[in-house]
Amino acid sequence: MIRQILDRGYGRLEWLLNVTAGRLVGTLRSRGGAIQLLYVVGLVALMAGFTSAVDFPVPNQGLVVYPGSGAETIPEAIIDASVIALGAGGIYLTFASGRQTTKSRAVNLYLGAALLLIIFSVLTGMGLQTLKG
Repeated sequence: MIRQILDRGYGRLEWLLNVTAGRLVGTLRSRGGAIQLLYVVGLVALMAGFTSAVDFPVPNQGLVVYPGSGAETIPEAIIDASVIALGAGGIYLTFASGRQTTKSRAVNLYLGAALLLIIFSVLTGMGLQTLKG
């Protein structure tokens, strides 16, 4: 009985992921979605400091976070980009929670997930700044 419940849940999750991936690919193919995606990725890369990591390379790129204010490693720029993306995802979920008018429980779910994402990104960013010195 437990196996049937797990198989049913796995089937639903697989179907949901296929539908979501199909919608994403459809959006990227139509209405200039690929250009919008490249624009957002480029903007996040610039905000995360990829230019600084490429222009002023650190002698030891094996370090994840270089303890100094003048330089940045490429892994640190990748971590910064993920922190920025998490915060932006939290802000989008906050916006999406306000648009939910049909399901009242969905509002609380979206808002709770948004707050968790925002708190996680803020704490991770503060931790990176502490490591940076």
